[in-house]
Amino acid sequence: MSRVNSLKVMIVAGEPSGDLHASHVVHRLKALCPDVKFLGMGGDLLEKAGVKLDFHIRDSAVMGFADVLTVLPMFLRKQAHLKRRIREECPEVLLLVDFAEFNMPLARYARHQEVSVVYYIPPKAWAWRAGRARKLAKWADVVAAIFPFEAEFYRNAGANAEFVGHPLVDFAQTPLSPHAARERLDLDETAQTRDAPVIGLMPGSRRSEIRHIFPVMLRAAANIAKVYPNAQWVLPLAPGISHDLITKCQQELVDIGVPPIKIVEKLTYPAMRAATLLLVTSGTATLEAACIGTPMIILFRTSTLNWNIIRSLSPLNRSGLPNLIAGRDIVPELLQTALTPTALTELALEFLQSPERRETQQKALQAVYAQLGTAGAAERTAELVLEQVG
Repeated sequence: MSRVNSLKVMIVAGEPSGDLHASHVVHRLKALCPDVKFLGMGGDLLEKAGVKLDFHIRDSAVMGFADVLTVLPMFLRKQAHLKRRIREECPEVLLLVDFAEFNMPLARYARHQEVSVVYYIPPKAWAWRAGRARKLAKWADVVAAIFPFEAEFYRNAGANAEFVGHPLVDFAQTPLSPHAARERLDLDETAQTRDAPVIGLMPGSRRSEIRHIFPVMLRAAANIAKVYPNAQWVLPLAPGISHDLITKCQQELVDIGVPPIKIVEKLTYPAMRAATLLLVTSGTATLEAACIGTPMIILFRTSTLNWNIIRSLSPLNRSGLPNLIAGRDIVPELLQTALTPTALTELALEFLQSPERRETQQKALQAVYAQLGTAGAAERTAELVLEQVG
């Protein structure tokens, strides 16, 4: 790819994962085009990468449709502002990253303003609301798909879609063995605990997820601790979630015998590798666990209104990304009313007591990982951006 002398790019990412993936694209664009200027919406990582933010994402992450309705006026104001910025700044390219409900209208508007649109991590129209693929085919100059079947799906809908690979392949990894990861986290490796399981808790990256899911995790942990009193518990803190919020939830349930939980920051992948079993809220973290290769149980719960809307729009009986990619249930899921402390306890104990079941899931996760492509998703996406002004 030849260098471009100057370029103005607007980037819109609305969640921590999008902020992370977009920041890698920014770094690659700077390497290819040193004079590139960035503006838009994102988080700390995009800001550190040199993007002049009109809005920070700290108050943008929402979990479901009902949550979207509560912040709809704010969203509409932000969209109107960004549309005005598109008119005033006339960027050569609008790079949209995930966050479909917010970004799709911006794609349509940019098309009317004759601004090139690159959509990185497009809506999962192959999973639900397939009509979005046809709309995006009209509004986006190129769809940077992160799964091979996703690129084919969008091509069949009429889009110019390229498979760039999944960004997690670049960094969702650790060279540590489970034993070395436990040492890295300062977990107890004495004779008393050496054969005891390490259980990872990943309750999500949104406050609403913590509210709906984490208390169920804690109640199940108290039950599991009665069977495995020497088990160790680790919680890698998600971006945007404070240590205080987690400890407050623990304190509210201190009377039921919740075991001590080691909270770690910026050590997510060592924590995943250290775990015998992960209890993971549905989302990007499930695919990170697939990359690391740790057995897991996928959890999801939201408000009743959100759930009813989701069920009316999607006929799917599964929500976890590894299962959607595999096209079958390789990871057990406990969704909405099925997610109870008793059900989670029983399922977790089944996995902890069956090395064969954990090994079977790990082999299936390896097949999922093989579908994610090779490293370099950010660089390939950056090149697609430059091709729009080539």
